Amino acid sequence: MTSKTLRGQLLDFLYKVYPEETEEITIISVFYQYFRESQIKKSLQYLVDKGYIESKNIPHPVHKRKTIKLYKIRPAGVDLIEGNFHDETILIEEE
Repeated sequence: MTSKTLRGQLLDFLYKVYPEETEEITIISVFYQYFRESQIKKSLQYLVDKGYIESKNIPHPVHKRKTIKLYKIRPAGVDLIEGNFHDETILIEEE
């Protein structure tokens, strides 16, 4: 599968759990059977850079020196998923 496909699937996943935020480790666990962890992280960062999703780090509740990374779809990502515009770099599969 291509990066375009992964980006579309990541957006679709975050759209389905919207308005909730999702931990990076959860996203990786959903997609790791088909994609390498590095591909998933790279695609997530690409979607952040394009403004389709947002990320934030929060302090780990137990380990003081660690953080947890959370992702959430942004309005532009929702619009893309809903077909209000098209981005050639992201493959949105029709259901």
